[in-house]
Amino acid sequence: MGNRVYQIDVLKVMAIFFVISVHFLLNTGFYDIDMQSFSASLGIVLRLVFITSVPLFIIATGFLMGTKKLSDQYIAKIFRVIILYVLVSMIDWLMQTIIFQNDISMQDALLGLLDFSTDSYSWYVEMYIGLYLLIPLLNAAWNYDLSKQYHIYIIMVSTILFFLPSLFNGLGKILPDWWTNAYPIGYYYVGLYFKTYLEQIKKINTKRLLIWSVSIFSMISFLSLIDNYGRIFSWTDANDYMGYQPFLVAILISLLILKIGQPKKTTKFHNLLILLSNMTLTIYLFSDLTDSLIYHYFNHLVPNIASRFVWAPVVVLLSFTLASLLAYVLEKIMSLIYQRRRA
Repeated sequence: MGNRVYQIDVLKVMAIFFVISVHFLLNTGFYDIDMQSFSASLGIVLRLVFITSVPLFIIATGFLMGTKKLSDQYIAKIFRVIILYVLVSMIDWLMQTIIFQNDISMQDALLGLLDFSTDSYSWYVEMYIGLYLLIPLLNAAWNYDLSKQYHIYIIMVSTILFFLPSLFNGLGKILPDWWTNAYPIGYYYVGLYFKTYLEQIKKINTKRLLIWSVSIFSMISFLSLIDNYGRIFSWTDANDYMGYQPFLVAILISLLILKIGQPKKTTKFHNLLILLSNMTLTIYLFSDLTDSLIYHYFNHLVPNIASRFVWAPVVVLLSFTLASLLAYVLEKIMSLIYQRRRA
């Protein structure tokens, strides 16, 4: 595996699968029904896991990008993300126009690239471009003082500014919450902290970590069930990306994944994992197209919302597989074009 951190590949692939899983809830009417059945209650608990998709991506970014400095090469690399975004968005528009006879013109689709609406999942790209430009500054702040005390200060400030308001402001404003929308910075620094102190994290007692993880997750699940049972699901700051619930669950998942042992040799499974890990952004963007296609027919075939939950594993796996195949083809084409230009 060389210097590659296998655990981060696991984290990224898990995150992209969680994205498509949480979108199952969005696309099948989960947020429109009363939370009274067992399947709805299970959906509430699973959502606590799946909603960590974006936090896990950003934590992985912090882990991988923590040594990056400002340079011409660094700035140039953002253009690959932008090119991927444009290509996938236009493919998405073209395919949906052909299949669904959408009345969105090419002009509207091109204008939609500017406000990140042509691909309805592309808000993440809008966020990531800003985060990418900030990364050299965030890293400079982190490396200003290499003491652990200073790094803990950064994590504490991030937690107070971005995540704690969702815990204390449920019944009224207690903490200032102006900064909560800057939550990606908080997750980025969590990932950078994990990277900086990875060896210490590996020494954490696994049994103790599991006990704490199960206990905290059980408590959060209980609170979420109490808050939502018997009524339509309430999307609040507490269970949104800036919420303390995804924050805690994402940290626990990351710690558990980082405790996985590094494989001694590369297998076919590891190669597949690396392949998927390298394509996560493209898979994510293509999942807007695959979700649109699949749920258009699936929701007609299974009109009862409660009955749809039984099919969740099949539907999610199908969308994930199709999006991965589309991403693989596009990435291959781009790679060939790039190689020819270099030759």
